[in-house]
Amino acid sequence: MSAISGLGASNNSASNNTIAGNGNNAEGLSTMFLELLVAQISHQNPLDPMDGTQYVSQLAEFANVESLQSLKIDSGKNLELQASQQALQATGLIGQQVDVAADSIVLEQRGEIKGAINLGVDADAVELRLYNAEGKLMQQQSLGYSGVGTLRFAFDEQVAGGYYVQADAIIAGKPQPLTTLLSGEVERVSLGSNKDDIILQINGLGNHSLLDTNQLALGGNS
Repeated sequence: MSAISGLGASNNSASNNTIAGNGNNAEGLSTMFLELLVAQISHQNPLDPMDGTQYVSQLAEFANVESLQSLKIDSGKNLELQASQQALQATGLIGQQVDVAADSIVLEQRGEIKGAINLGVDADAVELRLYNAEGKLMQQQSLGYSGVGTLRFAFDEQVAGGYYVQADAIIAGKPQPLTTLLSGEVERVSLGSNKDDIILQINGLGNHSLLDTNQLALGGNS
């Protein structure tokens, strides 16, 4: 299993460039302040020199600016470190079953189609239907109502191919569409276009952001 695609060289390069840029900014501020202070002292009126307290005040202001700049650099480093740690932790999901919001799945080999629905309101029943890629109804089931919350489902084993699931909550005798969550095994973890966006490649379900992963599917690798 590979670790995180694209995490190595590109992330290190971006981090080094950021730190280098911040370091140059801090150095530039110091140099600029010293040059201005020397010029101010060199060109002051010898008959009316500046009060020493003015120098002290300027030094204090510069110290504040320098402290803020250092804080900004440290904050940037911490954010980079947190993003890297989160990405590394996400590799622990490889081989695990997760739930993502989806209604279609592609089976590479014969297997079950499992998932869940989050029921946010009282319902008389929940009905599920499984269709193949040609739109043929393959199986349907009714889940016994067990209260508001997460209801899990599993269809019998199907042959390899594409399938999609529809779910309805029956409320006052009328069907209300529900969003389905399908379960799949995480095969790979990579970084998206945004450094904070971690992408999971899930078997049969494609690519999904880690932030969009609903939960670890019950049953682990089973």
